[in-house]
Amino acid sequence: MKAEDLFASAVLHAADVCYAVPGYPVTDLAEKCGAEYTVNEKIALEYALGASLSGKRAVVIVKNAGMNTLSDPLVSTTYQGLRSGVVIIAGDDTEVRGSQTRQDSREYGDVASVLVLEPKTNELCLSIEAAMQSSETYSRVVIIRVTPAVLDADIPEVSIPERRNGSGPLFPDDLTMKGRCEYAENITADMKDDQTRQMIVPETFAARGHFRTLCKNCPYKPLFRILKSTLSLNKTAAICDTGCSLLSKNPPFCFSLANYGLGSSPAVASKSTKVALMGDYAVLHSGLNALIDICEKQGSLFCIILKNRKLAMTGGQDCPDILPYLVPFTPTVVSAADPCLEELIEKGVVENTGLVILVIEGECPSGENHETIEC
Repeated sequence: MKAEDLFASAVLHAADVCYAVPGYPVTDLAEKCGAEYTVNEKIALEYALGASLSGKRAVVIVKNAGMNTLSDPLVSTTYQGLRSGVVIIAGDDTEVRGSQTRQDSREYGDVASVLVLEPKTNELCLSIEAAMQSSETYSRVVIIRVTPAVLDADIPEVSIPERRNGSGPLFPDDLTMKGRCEYAENITADMKDDQTRQMIVPETFAARGHFRTLCKNCPYKPLFRILKSTLSLNKTAAICDTGCSLLSKNPPFCFSLANYGLGSSPAVASKSTKVALMGDYAVLHSGLNALIDICEKQGSLFCIILKNRKLAMTGGQDCPDILPYLVPFTPTVVSAADPCLEELIEKGVVENTGLVILVIEGECPSGENHETIEC
């Protein structure tokens, strides 16, 4: 029997959902796994991370070049954590039969501090469940690297390993960004069985003595208060993005569940909480691709976009106007001071059917910086 067929059966047994971008040598494998195709590999992994937050095991199938596209959320996940297992099956075109490069996906093990399994043909069926369990143990993505020689070989039929679900932890909410890195590095040391590294206590807001929040006169403060109240009442959370929306994870708001990199919130939220918060530059950077994919598949998402026309986290550089590129999605556009804001937020969170985009316009206060508040 062809190894690829048995491997597909093992994937279907170990995972709840599967996402892919077709490409040699894993196109047939993705078809046999019934994978959902996405616009690009970054979205595929973001969907998988959203599924993980919802308690579903997820597999992402890509070719070697696709690893470059998904590397941003791959690295970010190591510093955020996940819940159910997420496994990337990376198909390396070692003979360059359908590729422009002979890229080695194993290098991402060091780049992202993740485990990389390289099973032989007779180990393929065992590898997927082992990878899922490792992902849940260390709360990060695991990569399985496969090649045409392994997938195309003939092997005797073997039994599929028993599925044993686990759960990885999202990192504690009280950690600073430095603390999240320290927490991840402790896990990495444990994963690598590094006895020489002394475990450190990750930095918390309380230990540091302060937290950063929005600028004193930020026009989005009322929105953040409304979101905190509305999401709490509906027992849900938002997925935030890199940028000022990331401050929604800090006190005094603390209403966002996770952030997996710039432009990641729409795809992750569409498979988890259904509420995404992001800035206008995050949309242009890579979030627009996810909105297209969600729209094409008639998915449900309430996406809140902060349009301040600035890259506020990186020095206040100008951001192009996003509205011309959002016209096909028929967004609702309001001012941050609009008296109907609370009603619009409540409606978007509660109803949450289809793709609903709310663009909230505000102007960054001149000369201000994010406030530092003592704990």
